[in-house]
Amino acid sequence: MMHRPDPELQRLPPHSVQEGASDARPGGALGVKLAIAAAALLASGALATHNFYGSDHKTTPAQSAQIADQTPAAPHQAIHAAAQFAMIAPENAARALQKSRFSQDQRAQILAAVKRRDVRLVEMPVADASGQVGQAVSISSAGITQTVVLTGKLQSVLLPIRNAGEVTVTPVTQPRTGGLQTGVLTALGPEVLPTLSSLAQQIILDVIVQ
Repeated sequence: MMHRPDPELQRLPPHSVQEGASDARPGGALGVKLAIAAAALLASGALATHNFYGSDHKTTPAQSAQIADQTPAAPHQAIHAAAQFAMIAPENAARALQKSRFSQDQRAQILAAVKRRDVRLVEMPVADASGQVGQAVSISSAGITQTVVLTGKLQSVLLPIRNAGEVTVTPVTQPRTGGLQTGVLTALGPEVLPTLSSLAQQIILDVIVQ
């Protein structure tokens, strides 16, 4: 039996999308792909397990206050990257939103926008690629910001995406020595976003929805 090496997370190149994007399929085939990629991450030990419709880690009020105190007011230095995600079918949007971190009002607003086709809904599982716990990031898209406390486990982040498809990832807590590497699970497999080394930086992610 041939031994195949474990897959490794690959860094996203700036302003690029991996070739072969047209081969990714929505619906059931995507679910299989995400499951396979998540299993590969578990085998490699880079990201432990995944949770596609919720978060295993809840931010407490004390953590929220601490995070708010560390939020910088200065403009951010932008680091550009690109990624591809599959669209959640409109008929499945309500179910996905029910298990999201959005408030009830936000869910209603997003669902109405999906029905009007003003936005498309995608899922971006995210984790700390180092496997550590406690670093917080804010993820913004279509005017909505979500704060996520990262762990070594993939957490589902639903993103309403407009045609421009721009998503920002900004550190809320001071990155550790060596920088913060955020791992995401795209339609093409696991990737590591560019390293954030200070509160003055942010990633601007150009998202392509298939």
